[in-house]
Amino acid sequence: MDAVHQDPIPYRRQFLVLCAVWLVLNFVVLKGGRVLPWDAINEFYPTVYFNAHSLRSGLAPWWNPYIYSGYAQIGDPQGMLFSPLLMTWMLLPAQPGVVWFCWGVLLHMLMAGAAMLEVLRRHGANALGALVGATVFMGGGVAASRLEHISIVIAYAYVPVVLLALRYFLSRPGALRGALLGLAAGALVVHLVQATYLFVLMLVAYACVAAIRYWRSYDSQQRMRFLGGGVVALLVAVACGLPQLLFSWAAMGLSNRSMMPLSVAAPGSLDLRSFLFLFYPNAFDGLRNLLDAPIDPVQSFLYIGTLPLLALGFVVRAWHRGRNQRSIACFSVLALAGALYMLGTHTPLYGWLYTWLPGLVHFRRPSDGAYVFNIALAFLAAVGASHIDLASWKERLIVASLASAWLVASLVAMGHVRTGQIVAILVAMLVVWNMRHADMPWRATLWLMLLVVADYRSFNFNGRFNVSSNETARYLSDPAVHYLKQALDTSGPLQGERIATEKIAPIWDNGGMLTGIASTQGYNPLRHALYETWYPARENAMAAGSPSLYNGMPERRMDDLLGVRYLAIGGMPGAPVEAPPDYRKVGEFDDIVLWRNDSAYPRFMNPTQVRLVGLNEPVDPAEFTRTDFNTVFWLTPRDETDQATARTSVSRCTGAVQIKAMSSTPTRTELRTEANSPGWVVAGELDHPGWEARLDGEQVPIHRANGMFRAVCVPKGQHRLTFAFSPWRMVSHAIANR
Repeated sequence: MDAVHQDPIPYRRQFLVLCAVWLVLNFVVLKGGRVLPWDAINEFYPTVYFNAHSLRSGLAPWWNPYIYSGYAQIGDPQGMLFSPLLMTWMLLPAQPGVVWFCWGVLLHMLMAGAAMLEVLRRHGANALGALVGATVFMGGGVAASRLEHISIVIAYAYVPVVLLALRYFLSRPGALRGALLGLAAGALVVHLVQATYLFVLMLVAYACVAAIRYWRSYDSQQRMRFLGGGVVALLVAVACGLPQLLFSWAAMGLSNRSMMPLSVAAPGSLDLRSFLFLFYPNAFDGLRNLLDAPIDPVQSFLYIGTLPLLALGFVVRAWHRGRNQRSIACFSVLALAGALYMLGTHTPLYGWLYTWLPGLVHFRRPSDGAYVFNIALAFLAAVGASHIDLASWKERLIVASLASAWLVASLVAMGHVRTGQIVAILVAMLVVWNMRHADMPWRATLWLMLLVVADYRSFNFNGRFNVSSNETARYLSDPAVHYLKQALDTSGPLQGERIATEKIAPIWDNGGMLTGIASTQGYNPLRHALYETWYPARENAMAAGSPSLYNGMPERRMDDLLGVRYLAIGGMPGAPVEAPPDYRKVGEFDDIVLWRNDSAYPRFMNPTQVRLVGLNEPVDPAEFTRTDFNTVFWLTPRDETDQATARTSVSRCTGAVQIKAMSSTPTRTELRTEANSPGWVVAGELDHPGWEARLDGEQVPIHRANGMFRAVCVPKGQHRLTFAFSPWRMVSHAIANR
C-alpha cells in the first residue's frame, strides 16, 4: 500500500491520546457499577465464567451440564474456550466478576485501536489521520452499537493485530515473523462466527494484494524467506484454529443450524434506510426509542462521527494528489462489498453467495457485513483526515466549524437536551474557537480529537448501546436463586437436579453456570437438534420455544424425565403460564414464583419393561405421557445399528438392576451396578455422540431411550458402569456420518 510520509509525532504520544479516548468513551463501564449490555451479560459472561471456573477447578469444560439439560460446550462456535487473551484474563482471579469480564472485553478494543494506529501510520497516515481511523475502528458504527456480541467483538479486535503482523512479516520475511503472524491469525479464527468468516476473506484479499507488491521488490533470498515464513504462518494458524474448527463443525452437524434456508437471513438483512444512520445517528428516532424504531438501530447503526465523515471528502484530494490511490481503491471496494453483503436478501448478491460460498448456510445475519464496512470507513477516514491541511488556519477552522455545526444540529434535532449534550455543544464551540489559535498541527489534532470524543460520547457511547444495569449482581442476590441453591441437592455423588423456567428474565437462562443450578433452558442460538425435537428449547427467555408434543400441559413428562425438581415462573410479558396441577408452590420472591415437582424421576432408573419402536417410527404422545417410566421405557433407535443391537438386548435384558452412584463430574459419571440377571440402566441424560459407556473398562453400546436419553443393558453380577464425554468421539461421529 502507498505511504504518504513518516509522521513526526511519535507513536508513543499518539498512543497516549488513544488511551485517553478509550478511557473517556468507556468510563461508565470501566469505573464499575454499570456493565456491557444484553447478550454480553446474559449469554457470554456466564459462558466464559464456566470455562474459566472449570479449568481452575481442574475440570475439562467440554460438556456444560447447566444449560439445555447438557450441552457440548466445546463445540460452541461462540464459546470462546480457545480465545487466548480473554481466557487468560478470566483465569487470573479466582472468581472473575462481571466487571472484570467487561474490562477484558474493552481491553481487547484498546489493543485493536493500538494496532490499528500503527497500521495506519505504516499506511502513511499522519497523527490526525491515524487517531481518527483508530477511533472509528474502536467506536464507530456497529463497533459501538453491538458491543453486546462479545465473540464478534473479540474477533473484530484481532483484525488490526493480524494486519500489523502481516505488515511486520512482509517488511522482513522470516520464520519468526511468520510464526507471529500465524499466532495472530490463529487467535482470530478460533472465534467461529460469521463476522470472522468475513474478516478472513478480507484479510486473505489484503494479504494477496500486499504480497504481490512486496514480491516484486524482493531478491531471491527474500523470496525464499517469504515462502518459508508463509508456510510457518499457515501451519501455526492452522494449529491454533483447527481444534475449535473441528469441534464446532462436528457440533454444527448435530445442531438446529446444520443447514438453514435462505429465508432465515431475511430478518438479519439491513435495508437502504440503514444508511440514514451514517449521517444522522438518531434516524427514525432510533436512539431515543430503541424498541419502537421501524428498523433495528442496533444492527443498523453506521454512524462514525461528523469529523470522520467530513474527512471522507478529503479522500478526493488525496486521489488527485496521486497519494494513497491504491489504498483508496482497495478500501472503497471493501466498503462497497461490506455494504452489499449487509443488505443481505434485499439484493441478489447474497442469494448468489448463499448457493456457492461454503459455510454460508450456517449463518443468519448478513448485517455482520457492517463490521467490514466500518473497517473500510476507518481506513478511508484516516486517508482523508491525513490530507486536511492543519497548517492552514482557514481550512482547519472550516472543517471544525462544519463538523461542530453538524454535531450541534444532530443534538438539537434529538430534543430533550441534557447535561451531556450541553457539554458536547460547549466542547464544539471551544474547538471552533481554538482552531485559529492552534498554530501547530499537533495542537490542532488534539482539539479535533476532542470534538470526535464529544461526538461519540453524545451518540455512539451515550448509554444506549454500551451500558446496562448489572443484572448479574441482581441475579446472584435474588432470594429465589438462594432458595434453589439450597434446595437442589448438589452434595451427593451425582450432578444436582434441574429447574425449568417460564417468563423469566434472560439472565436466568445461563445464570446457572454462575450458581451451579442446572436448567432445561439456556441462552444460545445453537442447540442440539435432537433436544429441540423432544423438548421446547428456546434461544433465550425472550424467544418462543420450539413446540413439543411430549412436554405439554398438564403432565410435562419430559420435565419429569429430565429430573426437573423446580419450575420458576417469572413476570415477563406474554401469555400467562400455569404450573401443572400436581406441582406445589414453595415460594414467592418478588417477581418469581417457585413450584416444586415431586414427580421428577431420578437421574438413573432401572425399568424392567421395554417398548421398542421402529426406526423413525413416531411415538404416540398420549401413550408416551401415560407411561410409568419407573417400570417401562421406550427404545427409540437413532439408526439401523442401534435398532439391530436394541432388538438383541430387549430379549435378554429383563432383570432389575440395583444402581449406586459413585462419582460424577460434568464429563464423567461412574456407577456401580448389581443384578441377578441382565437388566437396563436408563439415564436422564441426553443421548449425544460425544458420550460413550464402558462396563468394567470395556466399551458397551448406548441405546437411545425415551426419545432423547441413554440406556445401557448391563449383565448380571457386580459391575462398574462409566459414562464419559470425549470431544474427539463427537468429531469421529461427524466424520463417519458425512
